[in-house]
Amino acid sequence: MRVSYAVLIALTAGLLAPATAPAQGQAPAPAAPAKRVGPQRGVAELGHLKPTTKADAKSVVTTFQVKNLSQGAIVGLTISEFWFDKANNPVQGTGDRQRLRTPLQPGDTATVVLTSSRVPGMQRNVYQFAHANGEIKPRLLPKF
Repeated sequence: MRVSYAVLIALTAGLLAPATAPAQGQAPAPAAPAKRVGPQRGVAELGHLKPTTKADAKSVVTTFQVKNLSQGAIVGLTISEFWFDKANNPVQGTGDRQRLRTPLQPGDTATVVLTSSRVPGMQRNVYQFAHANGEIKPRLLPKF
């Protein structure tokens, strides 16, 4: 009877003991998820690559690649596009505004696509950056 208890205890201890190294042929445990930080308050620094703009007969599509250069997460990042004519008057029926739905963590990158209808007289565009807790200081980067 004592021997069966000793065997049972040994088996239980072997099952409950933590493994020191993964067995040969097994994949190691997945890495812990990246640490999330609190939101950036006030001015946030945002790096971006030169936007690419493609136009067809009905629309103009502008693609931004952005990177958070701040210490905190950028919550509610919004990029707006406005179009003007030769006389610097706003062109009605153009422009777009897109908002990231998830916080942009420090060092993370995202792609934002702005789509505007094409109207005769569109000459130049202007971009505006904002976030939920303050202003954005955009910086054009040669690459990430």
